[in-house]
Amino acid sequence: MGIRIKLKLLVENKEIDVIALVNSGFESTEPDICIPLKLAEKIKLWPSSIFESEKVLTAGGEVSVFRLPLKAEIMLILDNNIKKRIPCNIVINPYVEEVLLSDYLIDELEIIPISFRKGLWRHKTDNESIIRESEKPQ
Repeated sequence: MGIRIKLKLLVENKEIDVIALVNSGFESTEPDICIPLKLAEKIKLWPSSIFESEKVLTAGGEVSVFRLPLKAEIMLILDNNIKKRIPCNIVINPYVEEVLLSDYLIDELEIIPISFRKGLWRHKTDNESIIRESEKPQ
């Protein structure tokens, strides 16, 4: 099932609600959020004349992704309120179909996985009795 959380993505004065997969295998030294090409097109970030192409190693092998030199921000939505606001980098991966959070962003958002298979998690500020369920894939 995986753990999916509700976010708002703010980039270039555009705001969109997204469901993101908490992906511990997406290792990064920066606050990276990976978005599918279709989403980038929908919010008019792609095609772009300014981007950096880079090769990354994924579970499916080596692929080319596109890093946009834009300032972006994600907001964790809990109980219909903004819980955390984190600046982030936008990476477009034409081979994914949903938004992915890097391990860096997972830590910054203070997400504590309880069960990846069952899609259970809590926020660092939650009481230990609180167990949150995963959002449905978008």
